[in-house]
Amino acid sequence: MNPILPAASFQLMVSKLLSNVRLKDHDAVITLGRTMLTQMSPNTDPSTIWLVQEAICSAAHETDNYELMNTIAEELLHTANLMDRPDLHIMALCKSSTAKRCLGDGDAALDIAEAARAQAANFPDSFPLRVQVLQVLLAALVETGQLHEAWKLHNLLDSSLHLIADLHEQGKAYWTLGNLAFLVSEPILGMRYHDRAATLLSPTKDMLLWARFNRASTELRLQAGLFEPSTSDCLSRAEIAFGLVQPGDLDQVGLCMTKSRFIALGGDPIRGLKMLEEFCADYSGAPEHLIPLYQWWSELLALTDQSELADEKQKFIEKIVQEKNDESRENVTGGF
Repeated sequence: MNPILPAASFQLMVSKLLSNVRLKDHDAVITLGRTMLTQMSPNTDPSTIWLVQEAICSAAHETDNYELMNTIAEELLHTANLMDRPDLHIMALCKSSTAKRCLGDGDAALDIAEAARAQAANFPDSFPLRVQVLQVLLAALVETGQLHEAWKLHNLLDSSLHLIADLHEQGKAYWTLGNLAFLVSEPILGMRYHDRAATLLSPTKDMLLWARFNRASTELRLQAGLFEPSTSDCLSRAEIAFGLVQPGDLDQVGLCMTKSRFIALGGDPIRGLKMLEEFCADYSGAPEHLIPLYQWWSELLALTDQSELADEKQKFIEKIVQEKNDESRENVTGGF
């Protein structure tokens, strides 16, 4: 059992936590924050509990630790209720929906996002959190395959972006709109939204997000057949930005896949295949992260008349999905 820290010592830890947040040292935020949660006095003010939990939840999101994000998001809901803060309750619902969506539970994510929207309706139209709720709802609708329902909301989100004072946050919203436009086969509008996002997102504020945005925009442009200078510029920005940060497994997989697609669609499919082979030979991360890359690998093999090898990649995907499903069932049953 961890000892309860004296108030002065705990406040020092709060200061250190906030310093780690400012430095974007996400691993340190998670480690220190979890320690703090075990050493809080029963009399700790709920607002301080919220601060610590929110820091952990955001750091978990940044590090793709969605299990932890999901757990802490549920704790945030309880803390928001203790504080009698409906606005924070909506924020916690948004985090919970995002975590569940990233864990693959689209139906739960959608239910929670719709609950957040219903609660946000109690606030004025000028309530900035409405924008975040719309983004989360759009993402959940897309995750559950309801693209046309999501598209019905795009004008509402677009017309609400003036509520966001922070231009960087506005950029994130335009990124969301662009993604949606590409998904409903509106590539020109998607490119327009992404170009707007690129003028608003701040690399100095979040270099990793800047890298991810440019990689994702490149991927969607290529999938839409937009092989042009602006697409090449996006990829170059992504490569430079990822070179300045420490990308995780998902980011490395995504960048390799997009570079391979760019090279292959540029007329050198053999080099595109070689890039995939070399990357996977050295890859040691979670197998499920490779699924989109293997999907592209299979498509590229088929395009180069290597159907048997293409089938092998599809079988690998099926194997990984099956193993993941088996693991999930084992976690539920406790191994019995």
